[in-house]
Parts: sequence; structure tokens; C-alpha cells
Amino acid sequence: MPEIVSRTLRLSSPPDTVDTVHDLLASIWAQTPRLDPADRMAAELSIVELTANVIEHANRGQAIRFTLTVVVSDDRIEATATDEGSVEHVDLSDRSMPDQLSERGRGLPIMQALNDSVEHQRVDGVNYWTVVRARRSPRSKRGRKAMPSISISGVIDEMARQRALDDMGILDTAPEERFDRVTRLARQLFGVETAAVNFIDGDRQWAKSVSGAGPVEMTREGSMCTVTIQGNEPFVVPDMTADPRYASKVVPGLLAFYAGFPLYAPGGERIGAFCVYDSTPRHFSARETEMLRDLAGWVQQELTVSQELSRASEVQQGLLPQQLLSMPGWKIGGVCIPARAVGGDFYDWYPVGEGAALTLADAMGKGIGASIIAATVRAVLRSAARFADVAGAIDAASAALTIDLNNAGVFVTAFHARLDMDSGELSYVDAGHGLSIIARADGSSERLRSNAPPLGVDPETVWPLQTTTLAPGDTLIVVSDGVLDLYDGSLRSLDNLVALALLAKDPWEIIEAIRARARGTSSDDVTMLIARRDDVR
Repeated sequence: MPEIVSRTLRLSSPPDTVDTVHDLLASIWAQTPRLDPADRMAAELSIVELTANVIEHANRGQAIRFTLTVVVSDDRIEATATDEGSVEHVDLSDRSMPDQLSERGRGLPIMQALNDSVEHQRVDGVNYWTVVRARRSPRSKRGRKAMPSISISGVIDEMARQRALDDMGILDTAPEERFDRVTRLARQLFGVETAAVNFIDGDRQWAKSVSGAGPVEMTREGSMCTVTIQGNEPFVVPDMTADPRYASKVVPGLLAFYAGFPLYAPGGERIGAFCVYDSTPRHFSARETEMLRDLAGWVQQELTVSQELSRASEVQQGLLPQQLLSMPGWKIGGVCIPARAVGGDFYDWYPVGEGAALTLADAMGKGIGASIIAATVRAVLRSAARFADVAGAIDAASAALTIDLNNAGVFVTAFHARLDMDSGELSYVDAGHGLSIIARADGSSERLRSNAPPLGVDPETVWPLQTTTLAPGDTLIVVSDGVLDLYDGSLRSLDNLVALALLAKDPWEIIEAIRARARGTSSDDVTMLIARRDDVR
């Protein structure tokens, strides 16, 4: 049988380095023992040089994410790297080796000297590098000859497909009832042992939903859904054991009959398949084929909802402040991490007079409903804050929102303040929030308490205006209750934030620590607003 080994690796530098690529290549060489040592050494040097070139130059030395695919077949070793870096043009026409004492400029000449083809294209803002080396015949010493990539257009199509799948953000997410409902129904309707929603990722197949005994993950080489996404029509193999094209994919006790229909990304890229399969060959009628198509359409609608939620998340994140405030002597930052695609928390800041308005609010609940309420509160507070004092802004927001909040059966806690840049005076109203604290430069702390109710509870409430002062070196921290849940869930967690503020050199170091703590563990929206006055000592 042909010797074909393929591996795909997605890298992010930092922290990934060429050492990550060395590990990838080691796994490939272990699977290709007949590879000539000279070919192996030349390919490894070329691929490492390509990786180093992308890391150093593709984004002009800034952080870069890219994908590397290496394929070893009977006649060649081919590597493809794709990135979205800012460098658009690479001249490969004249790449002579630099002077012996030169410390730069050796990578591309080395790659060209060792390989039959080195190609670069930029398509739709993406750089595609392809390096091909023909394998040496054991009985001959071949010279260099033109050997283009197997299909750079095919490589580009595959990379576009992979990027579309990655952009959907569905890989490795938790099971969801809306997909499980479809696979359960399909299993019952067709009387099969397994139904699944599978996605084809890099070198694996991953299942978002499985009803039955099928695997959640398997190699792409052994996947029938990989064949399904090569076309746009239902793909049915009644008896895989009798079809020499697919006999190698038969899994005794699991897979001998297969029927699937492709699933698409918003741009039309085929990213996976809805399928049913069985351990016993069987007939699949035209009516059943149409039923399969209809159920795949149901799954496709759910994927569209996922994409719309992703877009909603982008819109919500776009409502957060996108620029730093120009306030000499101050550093202000924030973070909002929804528990779902969208959430009910937000933070905000904008210049007002000789200072800034600062807001953090938390609408009861999570998801789309809470996000709509949060966006409305933000808009009303922004509008009111420009024409009234702090307490007046909260009063105006309450008057505008109470009926809507009551009809929706929700309330909103809010911390709304104005900060004077020169004096450090903080004038604020706390509407039932109570999760604000000042970490003083001397190691002490002051919690900004609240006895007033949230917005939406009582329209007759009068929210008191309170004041305090941030001295040089002091840090104001306002959080949602999701931040407390990252610790022990109690108000004692605020002390942890004070300790973090005293150790951190700026607000962004605190924010990154919270991001790291929230990653993969938060069941609630996590939002934080920080204002630090520079220490003049």
C-alpha cells in the first residue's frame, strides 16, 4: 500500500516555538521508517526554517497564529504553512546565499537549495507557503528538478475549509441538547445503531453529537464523513464490506453501513457531515435518503443559530470600549467574558469633562435575553450621563427602564461613577451592586458598600451619591459576581483581588490573571473594570 502520513498542527507563537515543530516531525519520522535519511534531514531543516521564518517575519515580529501541514507520500515530502500575517509580498525570484558573516537571510536560500519547489501565495489576506522535496530513489541520486506542489489550489481550499470550521468555534465544545435531539430522532427513524453530527478537523474527525456507540473522535483517514464532504449530495454505502474503496474503513461491530450528508459553514465550505451508520449492511431507500437530507437541514439550521450567536458575541464585544482613555496619570482597563456566546454584563468608560465616566452593570440572567437588557442599560446610561450628574443618570435610567424591566421580570445591578483626573475624586452611585473595592497603595483596602436596590426593583428609589478619593498608587476594582465565583464565591474573594492588585504592575496584568483563572471554568459572566492612579513616588 502507498506510504502516506499526514499531520496538521495549529501553532500560536508565543508560546509555541520551533521546538513544537520538532516534536511534530519526530512523530512523522517514526511513521515513515523507509524515508531516506538525507531526505529526512533536508525536510526537517527546511520545515524548521519555514516555521522560524513565519514566526519572525510574517507579522513583523508580533504574535502570530498559523497552521502547518506536513504530508509524506511515496514520491515526496510536502509542507504547507498558512498565516494571516501583515507581510503580503515575498520575492522568491533571487534568493542567493548571503555573505558568510551575515546573521540573517539564510532561511529562504537554504529552503530553495534543499527542495524542488518553494512557493508563496497570498489569497484573501492569507499567506500560503508550500515546500516540496521529491524523495530520493534508493538506487539513484536524483538532481534538483521542478516539482510543484500536488495542488496548491487544493491546499488553499482545504485551508479555507479549516479556517471556516475554526471560525465557527464549535470544535471541542460541550454536548448540546439541540443537536442531541436530532441524532436521537435519526437513530429511531432509521433503526440504526448510531447517528452522529461529525466535523472534519485537520487530521481528525470530532463529533458534536453521537447517539449510539460511535466514537467522539477518530482519525481523519478512517472517517467516512471525510469522503462525504468531498461532494454536495447524500453519500450512501449500503455494504462497505463489498466495496473495495471503503473496505479498509469497516469497523467490525460498529461500521459496515454508512449514509451521510455534508454540513456547511456560512461561506459554503463543507466542514462536516450528519450521518447514520450500522454494523450490518442494509438497504437505504430513496425515501430514507430524503429523510436524511431533511434531518441534515435541521442540523444545518442549528449551526446557523450557532453562527448567529457568534456574530452576536462579536457585536456585544464591539459595544465595549475599544480605545484607552487619554487620562495622564491614570491607567484604566476592563474585561468581559460571557459564560455563553453573549451575556448580561458590561463595562463602559468615556471621557466627561476633566475626567471620565465609569460603569459596570450586571443584568440578571445569562444569554441573549440578558444581553439585550444590558445593551439597553448601556445606551440609556450613556445618554443620561452626558446631561446629568451621576445620581441623575441613574434616576434617568430607572425612569426609562423600570417598566421594561418589570415586564421582562429582571433587574440590573449597576456601579456608575465619575472620576476627576486631577483630584482623584470618585463620585459614584451603587444600585444594588456592592462589588467594588479600592486597593490602597499602603496595602489597606476600602470596600464601596451599597444599601440601595438594583434598577427595576422600585421606581421610587432615590439612589444616594457617594464620594471617595483615589490617591497616587490606589486601584479601583469593580467586578461582577462571576469574578467572585472564580475564588470561593463569597465577598472574601474581594481580598484576593486586592492582593492581586498590590502585586500587579498595571490593570492589564490583573486582567490577564483573571482571564487565565476563568479559562474553561466559569459558569457565570466574568466582568471587571479597573482604574489605577499612577504612583508619583
